[in-house]
Amino acid sequence: MLSRLIVNVYGWIIEIWLWFVLLVSAVVGFHIAVPILKDAGAVLENEMAWKILGAGVFPLLAFLSLAVFFGPILVLVDIRKSIRALEASNLGSAGAMTVPPLEHREPYLRDK
Repeated sequence: MLSRLIVNVYGWIIEIWLWFVLLVSAVVGFHIAVPILKDAGAVLENEMAWKILGAGVFPLLAFLSLAVFFGPILVLVDIRKSIRALEASNLGSAGAMTVPPLEHREPYLRDK
């Protein structure tokens, strides 16, 4: 029962974690951008502008890297939800899966 609950909530867990990582990366970018630029040898006149730029660039980089690593997992979760919805729509009144009727054709020989 607990394993089924974890599987059902898995998409939400990943999504909440991704939003948390974006928020943390914005805070880290705000605090880290100026020291990184100073260590690189840049002379900064307006440090607050660079902090705000760092708070915008770091989440962008985090988003791109998370999209590469976690995008396929989220696609699989979406496919799973779509299949469940399709199965639910195909359930008949008796609770069994309804199979569409087969199209019968007359056998014939192909002309070469």
